Amino acid sequence: MIPETMSRLAYFEGWPADVLDRLALGAKLISVKKNDVLATKGEVMDHLYILVSGVVRVFIPLPNNMERVVALVHQGDGLGESCLVLNQACPFHAVASKDSHLLAIDPMVYRQELCRDSVLAGKTLERVSQRLMETLRDTEICAQRSSVQRVACFLMRHRPTPEATAFTFQLPARKQDIAAKLGLTQETLSRVLSFMDKQGLIRMTGAQIRIEHGEKLIAITSMRDCGTQGENGFLDGDQKNM
Repeated sequence: MIPETMSRLAYFEGWPADVLDRLALGAKLISVKKNDVLATKGEVMDHLYILVSGVVRVFIPLPNNMERVVALVHQGDGLGESCLVLNQACPFHAVASKDSHLLAIDPMVYRQELCRDSVLAGKTLERVSQRLMETLRDTEICAQRSSVQRVACFLMRHRPTPEATAFTFQLPARKQDIAAKLGLTQETLSRVLSFMDKQGLIRMTGAQIRIEHGEKLIAITSMRDCGTQGENGFLDGDQKNM
């Protein structure tokens, strides 16, 4: 059962078969409900988690019960490699955003295989490095001066190719999680998307978004001011600099 599940997950693509066999001996499949906690800031993680289905949000707790989402873990993504490699306490909370299924791998077995197999070590380094780059790109988006620019950057990150200016994609998570990752409120994100839809820049159908004028969204990300500018302004001033 577990080896079969591993074979279907992109996370394990290219991993040596003997490594997978040993990892499977120290692994189990688990199911969690929405809002179940997988990791707590300040505590040691008890497993390496690979998401089989569902969504897990990784966040830093903020005052007033707010949270800063730093990652959304989807099918085939991993959670906890850095903590387990460094054998350090978790610097974040990880909570299921919906009912999810995960592969939980014993941390001792995982660390043993990292030391034993250079291919596994290299793939882990590549995965962790890629995640760091994504986090830095997200930080850059949040440094944009307006909510419109942040949303425009988020939308254009889903281009299938660098040249694409018209394409369709599904929102990868709940709006509230996407908004938290962009440093916005859910209400602001919805208002920005609705505005862009009315302007003909995008077309929304439920969780599906069709980008109609990607070149205009790219232009928005580099504008000096996306605040109120009369009828041609992008949004009301209360959304500026959020």
